[in-house]
Amino acid sequence: MKTITSDINLINTWARSMGGVFSLGDLRNLLNENGDIQLYRRINALIESAVLLRFKREFYMIPDCTTEILSQRIYSDSYISLGSALAKHLMIGSIPSKTLYSVKRGRNRTFTADFGSLVFVGTNPDQLFGFEYHDAIRYATPEKAFLDTLYYHQKGQQFSFDIYTDINVSALNTGTIETWLKKYNNPKFVTFVKGVISGYNQ
Repeated sequence: MKTITSDINLINTWARSMGGVFSLGDLRNLLNENGDIQLYRRINALIESAVLLRFKREFYMIPDCTTEILSQRIYSDSYISLGSALAKHLMIGSIPSKTLYSVKRGRNRTFTADFGSLVFVGTNPDQLFGFEYHDAIRYATPEKAFLDTLYYHQKGQQFSFDIYTDINVSALNTGTIETWLKKYNNPKFVTFVKGVISGYNQ
């Protein structure tokens, strides 16, 4: 009883500074536990006490942690984009509330848990730009979220909204889009983006 009580106090003490997310390494250090069997026993006790939720083997979170924070703890170079960012910027209607879309370096990854899914689409380092911070969370700007959406649409990504009719393109800074399109070095994509914008303006 003493151990679980002290473990709960440790989690509650450190939760805010950790953003409500603890990696397995964080918990090993925090609980000062080197042995795997005992470490997982103590973690399982915290889960049974509803102090922690297991997201996947390497990451645990407090019950009121946001998926936005969780996503950026899993991939520190990621930023929230696509429909999740477009919805935040009020450029589309709502999207499935239990799915968060982000862009990260490397390959696509999807993680699913009882509380929802984190979808990471992969990119190369040259395209990790165009984001800004909202409450310490990186979100794509409206223009970058728009470009990301069209870019991954061309790669076969499915969305819950229609890219040709459901985006408030009038809210975009077209000068910024023109500048950022040069970074893609992809004439086909540039033509596609300009065609979508033109279609909205007709």
